[in-house]
Amino acid sequence: MGIGGALGAVLLTVITIAPANASAGAGAGAGAADDDALSTSINAPLAAARNAAGDSLDPAGFWTEEKLQSAIPLDLLPDTTGSDRRSEPPAESDESSDEGVTLSDPVAPLQSSEITPFADPVASTVGRLFFNTPNGPSSCTASTINNANKNLLITAGHCVHQGGGGAWYSNFLFAPSYYDGPSAQGYWSWSNARTFNSWMDSSDFTHDQAFIAVYPNNGTQIVDAVGGNGLVTGAGPVQSNVRVWGYPADPPFTGEIPYYCDGNTTAVAFSSDASFPCGMNGGASGGPWLKDRINVNLGYTWAITSRCETTPGTTDCALTNLRSTPNTRDVVTMFNLM
Repeated sequence: MGIGGALGAVLLTVITIAPANASAGAGAGAGAADDDALSTSINAPLAAARNAAGDSLDPAGFWTEEKLQSAIPLDLLPDTTGSDRRSEPPAESDESSDEGVTLSDPVAPLQSSEITPFADPVASTVGRLFFNTPNGPSSCTASTINNANKNLLITAGHCVHQGGGGAWYSNFLFAPSYYDGPSAQGYWSWSNARTFNSWMDSSDFTHDQAFIAVYPNNGTQIVDAVGGNGLVTGAGPVQSNVRVWGYPADPPFTGEIPYYCDGNTTAVAFSSDASFPCGMNGGASGGPWLKDRINVNLGYTWAITSRCETTPGTTDCALTNLRSTPNTRDVVTMFNLM
């Protein structure tokens, strides 16, 4: 396993993001599964929608260079043991294949020649996600997903909503191929975001996924501009040749440079989690876990960075392993609503 940076996207060795002292398990029973598939969306303000026709990079007018520079990367979440944590092994389902079910296939940009090749490239489909929280500007990692509207990002649920009955974040702004500042592709402003009710209400880590739709930039949809990864659900937790991207920002990192880890995932006992040896920290939340990669830009997203294993007795990442619950069939339901 290794980790790397781009231009370096930097190839890393073991660091983590949201603590995972306990595992996220699967729900038990059809009724619970139906409830788990429920999700809620939030729309950008009407003023932003009106201004989007003018191709403003930030139709809402919230972001300034000063705010972007001051964004504090969101911590990876601790997966601590709690009385309401689901701890049962995953239930049998019709998604039993280790390879999973493909919802969409990767697609290259319409004008691939406009994507500048680097010796150690920054993935065109991965970028830094900026947003505003009750505590001020923050950031995570997000990536594009090929869909019918060519306008979709995937990230962590905890990058769009506080969870546990808390509040939505706002003013989402995506910078693909961000490397010490925006790339030539600039910034893409959100039109709406959606995450699972079970994340919003009870911080259910098995549903720590979110989608964000973005407005066109200069008349071009983001997937047409930078390409889009495919989306897979129902993949098993054991996968080989996985690449995970992220923008870690706690020391020694700055959040300004993308990093990636290459390696194999393993199953976490008594849960549906996958574990991956990787050394990213806060800011890497929401980064894609890619399998069956076609090239540095494209692959199939089967999970996203959600948590990190923690140092015993603390909520600090132990800098050993990342954790994620692979995309379930509930993600299909949410994807179809975008």
